[in-house]
Amino acid sequence: MAGTVCSDVQKVKKWDRFESIIENNRTYKDPYRDVELLVTYTKPDNSQVDFWGFYDGGNVWKIRFMPDQIGIWRYKAVFSDGSAKFEGIFECVESDIPGMIYKDETNPMWFGFKGGKHILIRSFHVGDRFFAENWNEEERGDFLDWLQAQGYNMISVASFFLNREKIGRGSGWRTPRLWPLNADEYKKAEKILDDLANRRILVYPFAGFFGRDSYYPTSVKDQETYIRYVIARFGPYWNLLFNVAGPEPLLSKNPFMLKCEINRLGYMIKKYDIFDHLLSVHNATGDDEFLGEPYVSYGILQGPKTTERLVLSEGILKNHSRFYPLYAQETLWAGNIYHPHYSDDDLRKNAYVINMSAAALNFGDMNGDSTSGFSGSLHLNDRVQSRHDIIKKVWDFFETIQFYKMSPRQDLVSKGYCLAEEGKEYLVYLESGGTVNVSISGGKYRVEWINARNTNERINGGFTENGIGLTAPDKEDWLLRLVLE
Repeated sequence: MAGTVCSDVQKVKKWDRFESIIENNRTYKDPYRDVELLVTYTKPDNSQVDFWGFYDGGNVWKIRFMPDQIGIWRYKAVFSDGSAKFEGIFECVESDIPGMIYKDETNPMWFGFKGGKHILIRSFHVGDRFFAENWNEEERGDFLDWLQAQGYNMISVASFFLNREKIGRGSGWRTPRLWPLNADEYKKAEKILDDLANRRILVYPFAGFFGRDSYYPTSVKDQETYIRYVIARFGPYWNLLFNVAGPEPLLSKNPFMLKCEINRLGYMIKKYDIFDHLLSVHNATGDDEFLGEPYVSYGILQGPKTTERLVLSEGILKNHSRFYPLYAQETLWAGNIYHPHYSDDDLRKNAYVINMSAAALNFGDMNGDSTSGFSGSLHLNDRVQSRHDIIKKVWDFFETIQFYKMSPRQDLVSKGYCLAEEGKEYLVYLESGGTVNVSISGGKYRVEWINARNTNERINGGFTENGIGLTAPDKEDWLLRLVLE
């Protein structure tokens, strides 16, 4: 069986997936465990990386990889029992894929892409049904068409890696069962992941590798087998965040894992993920209990759930590492019974404060718990469109500025919320007008007042050289922008 897999040079877009089929006619009692398909890839710069393939049913194994360098790649694959060896090449070519979702290379407090491109995360929570095979594909397509037209670029999905077997959650939805290992179940997930990647939609797995109310491996050996298999198949997806466990594995009244166990699994995932996906753990309401853990590369925050904007800002900033981005996953879920009632003004003002805190907002449109309302049904007739339009306008404004160059700097303002690229640009949000002093440096700044309710309304405020005594046009909410001349 030794030989070259493919005689023609396959062309693969940068950050896309190279894939090749390898057949092995030897019989195994358990092909998922009895043999490994080990692969060494040689990059165009002659550096090498070791990975592994995966069993895909019948006598078929596959190798899959996400190339990050333009040029000719070479690979050698061998089964661990010596039953077969293969080698081949493929060419990595230019691509319109922005890169693998990661920390922003300009400012790691924001999400960005490996390769340097920027993104403002616009996330929506979609409950448990999204990956279910008993949800009509046409309806899924209609929902995704709306999602994209609305400007969303990420979805938070509950039952994805593992089904949440709980009434009112994942029970009744035939989502992929990724444990015990079954290639056909993974193929179901990949069909949808492929569509999302083609649509340029990012994916956050709410329940992660090890989900609450789900069936997952408990022995260390099985956990390692499961993690390696998931990474062999899903690792080459550029649009996927990783999450060790959720929701709320350390929930005080109902934990389903110990912190030491979660950390052990986090290190294991980090060890085997050669692509270095962003990795975190879903937290219960309150502070991030995994802030600063060496394997964590983005934060996940539930809350503060409040209409007090100062409390909201302080809670986010307290849990926001300057070394990696923060996902405000359950921080503004309209209609959720565990959140306060948000008026339209609250939705707008909270959304501004979350973005002014350099956090990525995951919005929810609900009518009860996290799988109710539009987030639960995903029927377009169930949505409260006005909620989405309010959030979209806030995001649309941030897309007009180079937010990724700026960091939260509350120390520079006498009131309000501040993002700054110190010495170049300052953005201040005032939720109820008033006068603000801004500690600027570098010279003369152009002053612009932007109506936060209608950002097309802009008022020229002249110039300032000291940032003192800058007064909003009225007592409503305004954005103050100072740009160095």
